[in-house]
Amino acid sequence: MRFHFNNTLIGQTGEAPETLAAYVRDYAERGLVLGSKRLLIFAAALVLQVFYIGVVFAAILLVLIIIVEIFDGRTFALAKHAHANNPKILQKTLRRIHFSALYGSAVVSFFTLSVAFAPAGGTTFMPMLFLLAASVFVAMSCHQLVSVLVIRLTFYCATFLAIPLTALIAAGRVATPEMWLNFFASLLVLYFVIDCSIIGLRYYRTNRLQLAQLRVENDRANAALAAKTEFLSTVSHELRTPLTSIRAALDMSLAGALGPLPDKSSQVLGIAQRNATRLSKLIDELLDLQKLEAGMMKFDFCDVQIAALVEDAITDNTAYADNLGISLTMIPIDTDLTVSADPMRLEQVITNLLSNAAKFSERGNEVTLSASATPEQVRISVADNGPGVDPNARERIFDSFSQLDTTDIRKHGGTGLGLNISKRIMEAHEGLIDFAANPGGGTIFFIELARLNADPVHATPHQIDAELLLKTASRA
Repeated sequence: MRFHFNNTLIGQTGEAPETLAAYVRDYAERGLVLGSKRLLIFAAALVLQVFYIGVVFAAILLVLIIIVEIFDGRTFALAKHAHANNPKILQKTLRRIHFSALYGSAVVSFFTLSVAFAPAGGTTFMPMLFLLAASVFVAMSCHQLVSVLVIRLTFYCATFLAIPLTALIAAGRVATPEMWLNFFASLLVLYFVIDCSIIGLRYYRTNRLQLAQLRVENDRANAALAAKTEFLSTVSHELRTPLTSIRAALDMSLAGALGPLPDKSSQVLGIAQRNATRLSKLIDELLDLQKLEAGMMKFDFCDVQIAALVEDAITDNTAYADNLGISLTMIPIDTDLTVSADPMRLEQVITNLLSNAAKFSERGNEVTLSASATPEQVRISVADNGPGVDPNARERIFDSFSQLDTTDIRKHGGTGLGLNISKRIMEAHEGLIDFAANPGGGTIFFIELARLNADPVHATPHQIDAELLLKTASRA
């Protein structure tokens, strides 16, 4: 392996400094993770050393292993913090890694040869099996640095061939078929180890390249998201001020502040007023979405009485429902139901559910709002008799800008942000928003929150929902 250092290149075969430093860090992290497995292999080596040679050689091997592990541990600790901006430190770290590879490989080879040629004699199967385990371990764990892989495999391959070759040379012309079989088996094992090393190296390089590409794409996506968020925020704020003035002028004109208006003028100004209101709502929802995505929306949590909150929501949405020919009905709610929530944001969620229910219902229908509870939870339900929602759309319906694309549903317009914002608000409250089919036709959207007071109630959510469903079905 050739190493050269200059202003642009540092490392193996001209690797870029940043790439080489990344390889060194990966090698160190892998080495630290596999420390226990290395010790297990060395422990097996010590047992074999005692069994085949004796305690003295085992003690020598133990000292060598301790030196290896101490040196490797320090080397891994240094390599874990390698950076391309300090070539001298990186060069020093690489030298330590190569020395560690040389020394560790020499220890393994020493053990294998000492057992294989032990004075007491015996089979070479066990030392060869140990060497095979060490070689596979290296092939699968040292592929980050090609130079380290070459150093270790050179030692192990030489040791692999030394054992059967020594037996063949010693036997001379009287070499048995078994000896030749051992030699060719060693060649086959070497091919397997080298092939595993090449495969491991290829997979590592491919995975690292793909990971780098993913990081680039992730950076691009984050940059695009930041640009989109900044754009929406800027545009929304810039639109809000003139739109407020436009709405005020339209409201004053239609209220008669400028004197009586012809019927056609009133009709045109009414259309402009409705569209200005829709545009204002869209801007508000875009700003809410931007704040939620950026984690900048503030929530002022306090104890909220559900009955009072629901009454306020009904009052605030009655005019909108009347314009659509929909009546809003509230089933009496226990005044003891209390949750910890931001009342303004919670009412925003309920308002969204009420407006959707009214918008998607036929004129003359009724939207029913109720609340039920267990000792642990409170459920607020909004039921309508509209066209219903496909259960398969459960995930999509809560996505940003998601609408169920039918003419009947889209005829009243909408941004497609309301349910997504409601879901995010409920998540911030550690609550739930979901829907179920209404047996009488239509859909029941509901939200669930943790209940503050643990006083038992006379009915469970399922019982009260059953009463609601029966009532809605009887009116359908």
